[in-house]
Amino acid sequence: MPAPRLKPVSEQVIVITGASSGIGLATARAAAERGAAVVIAARNEAALNEIAQEIRSKGGRAQPVVADVADMQQVERIAETAISAFGGFDSWCNVAGAFIYGETEDVPLDDHRRLFDVTYWGVVHGTLVAARHLKERGGAIVNVGSVLSDRAIALQGPYCAAKFAVKGITDSFRMEFLAEGYPISVTLVKPGPIDTPYMEHARNLTGAPGTRNPPPAYHPRVVARGILHACEHRVRDLTVGGGGLAVSLMGNLMPGLTDFVMSKIARPMQVTEETGREERRDNLYAPREDLAETSSLSGPPPRQTSLLLEAQMNPLGTTGLLFGAAALITGAAIGMATIRRERQKTAPRRFLERMQDRLDDTVDFASEKGRRLTGYADDAYGTARQKGRSWAKVADDTYEAASKRGRKAARDADDATGGLLAEIGRIATRALDFAETAAGTAAKTAAPYAEGAAKTAGRYADRAARYASSVADEARDRGKGYYDDARDRADDARDRGWSLFGRARREAQDRSDDARERSLASYARAKREAEARYRDAEQAGSGLLERIAAALRSR
Repeated sequence: MPAPRLKPVSEQVIVITGASSGIGLATARAAAERGAAVVIAARNEAALNEIAQEIRSKGGRAQPVVADVADMQQVERIAETAISAFGGFDSWCNVAGAFIYGETEDVPLDDHRRLFDVTYWGVVHGTLVAARHLKERGGAIVNVGSVLSDRAIALQGPYCAAKFAVKGITDSFRMEFLAEGYPISVTLVKPGPIDTPYMEHARNLTGAPGTRNPPPAYHPRVVARGILHACEHRVRDLTVGGGGLAVSLMGNLMPGLTDFVMSKIARPMQVTEETGREERRDNLYAPREDLAETSSLSGPPPRQTSLLLEAQMNPLGTTGLLFGAAALITGAAIGMATIRRERQKTAPRRFLERMQDRLDDTVDFASEKGRRLTGYADDAYGTARQKGRSWAKVADDTYEAASKRGRKAARDADDATGGLLAEIGRIATRALDFAETAAGTAAKTAAPYAEGAAKTAGRYADRAARYASSVADEARDRGKGYYDDARDRADDARDRGWSLFGRARREAQDRSDDARERSLASYARAKREAEARYRDAEQAGSGLLERIAAALRSR
């Protein structure tokens, strides 16, 4: 299957259903702010026109389409409008939904079907239409589900059932597109409690004046961030909000106990004496007041970030996510084991808030620890590379100094002997050439070990990533020692080859035990050979001098 060709959001045309309020509206505004052209669809024509005008007044591009996603023909008109206005689209976001609060046996079947027509069939219609367009050019389909597709909750039975169906059909589409080779990324975004007009737009059959979200609730802009991430990155699922994840985990690990707890807290956690704005009430069959991202209900301000979502979008956050999930499971088990009877209405809220705070703190700690370890590893690796460059420069400088001294010695010898000692000069030149050859041979011998030392330094850098604190200190101490040792030996170098031998031997010794043994043996052999050759050359030169002197005396 070709990899989905996902452009940056700023270069995309994005279709968003349910764009007149809540998550859809927040996504449309966020996408336009990042430079995307948006095709916004909903039933409320006046609200859509006002949103489009708002985006255009800020320099953005927006095209409204009045459509009910329960009708396939109207969904097809959304795609036609996108093609007509912008030449096509790159991402399709199925956000529209319908909502009912009440016991399932009290929900009329017509209402139940209407909720499915919007929440489930709207996703099916949008995905089918989007796939026709994207299977050739590539792109992303983002379906907004819910954490309630992992764990149902009382008083929202039809909605939970629809979201279970959305999860199933999304997974099926993904596998079928993969089998067909379509370059389409399919993502399911699962929000937890989000502070949108959801509660006010819902049909309320609970008998209470109003409905509300279980805490903690998140701002719809947090979900919009996840949706836009899925538009430009291939990702399977994204969960928004640690509170919703806690409920899912508890339901999977302790289903019976979770059922018992939910039966006790479902009503006090979801009903309220506050009605919210009357103009927004019940939009199941017809649009009501829109143009708001958040609800008008009182209560704590919605959370502006979800560390759980950030952990999923950030590769370094995987460790934080695992730690957070472990802490969350532990906290949930302890908290539910202490529940023996129905407590006052604020107790469940405090319980969930404590679990969410524990998750956020744990994820934050793990993420910070990962960043610190990475920093330590980078510093250690940089230090090792810098010291390596310093050693090479010391060797080059020492070699150059030895070469200069050798050339100067040859010139001095020629000047001292004059014409009568020309032969001696030639012998000295040959000796110098011989020494240079020996030095070159030694340099070639040392080069593989220098390369091996460099590879060893790379392995040390990898090890530093695992043991960052101790390795960084050790590397700094060793580096200083290496530098001082190299400088002392360079001062004592007798010719251009010795400093290179010493540097290679020291570097190999410090990098690993095996390399140290091999390099010591090699250096020793090279040293003996060079010394022997040097002594031979020196003896030959001395013998020749003695013969010349004897010949001169005999005259």
